[in-house]
Amino acid sequence: MSQKFFLDTQTKLILLIFANFLTFFQFSLMDEFVSVSFLLLITLVIGGKKRAAIYTLIYLSCIAIEQLLVGHYLNYFVSFFSLYAITLRRLLPLLLVGGLFIGTTKVSELMYTLRKWHLPEFIVIPFSVLFRFFPTLKGDYQHIRSAMRLRGIAVTNFDLLKHPIQTLEYIVVPLLMSATTTAVDLSAAALTRGISNPTKHTTIVHSGFQLLDYLVLAVALGIMLLRGVF
Repeated sequence: MSQKFFLDTQTKLILLIFANFLTFFQFSLMDEFVSVSFLLLITLVIGGKKRAAIYTLIYLSCIAIEQLLVGHYLNYFVSFFSLYAITLRRLLPLLLVGGLFIGTTKVSELMYTLRKWHLPEFIVIPFSVLFRFFPTLKGDYQHIRSAMRLRGIAVTNFDLLKHPIQTLEYIVVPLLMSATTTAVDLSAAALTRGISNPTKHTTIVHSGFQLLDYLVLAVALGIMLLRGVF
């Protein structure tokens, strides 16, 4: 499905840095809410309504759980769920921007941007291989789950939680084995295509900042300046 709006890869990389600031710097709940709402709005425009709705529901649920459990930390299970909600809420900006980056960025665009920033090849090459790795790993997981359902094993996702040992045996172990093979294959494919060639690489990808990029970067910079990060 074609998208109406696009962000330059440079903008998305800067948003990743912005998300790191939100994760590792201490903000008030209101400041955090404004910043996450800004990222959710970008997700709505670039990533689609479904992705934005899912992350909005997760974020609001974490806030609701945290507020409901305030003052009830004496119980072990209550403390565990509160810690889980707080951790997920703090990591949500990184998960949100990271998912948006992976879902809307091509490998060729990423490599073009990294080389445009004059980063050394020992950084560009691992990033390009890693960026191809996660979609391939996702496909391997879907194939494993399809095979399990065909055999009547852990038909629903809830079954995976009820039988953690079985989950480890039938999913994690094959996935790790597949990941090892996938990493070797992707590295070999990248070298075959001449990614390590020391000469200057040509590309058909050409991108630059548009009006939406300038607007997003201005708002992100404004939020950081108002919160006293710089």
